[in-house]
Amino acid sequence: MKITQFALGAALVAALPLAASAADSMKDAPMRGTLRVAAAFNPAPPKKGLETITISVKDAAGKPVKGAMVKISSTMPLMSMSGPTMTARETANGTYAAKANLNFATAWTFDISASANGKTGKTKLSADVK
Repeated sequence: MKITQFALGAALVAALPLAASAADSMKDAPMRGTLRVAAAFNPAPPKKGLETITISVKDAAGKPVKGAMVKISSTMPLMSMSGPTMTARETANGTYAAKANLNFATAWTFDISASANGKTGKTKLSADVK
């Protein structure tokens, strides 16, 4: 019985470096199937009132993505309130824009998500509106 337990234990110990190296290579592997999403106010910094959010959507290779669905939700964390939700429209190759009515002078957070061809990407945009 002791020989069987020893053999099983030795087999497990021998397999540990393989399992660790497989896990390590997964950790360092590039993510596939995602979009790169970046956002900014235009002009910046935003002021109270109607402002434009410009969004850039690129694939993993850095090429602009046409025809993406870009959704934006907003919150005002200091006021514990939700703000408007928007859908951005494509204005150029891989560039999207949405008008946001920033009707309160407070901190705003915008959660932006894009999807195209089965791939997705997200980003956040925060601003202190005066």
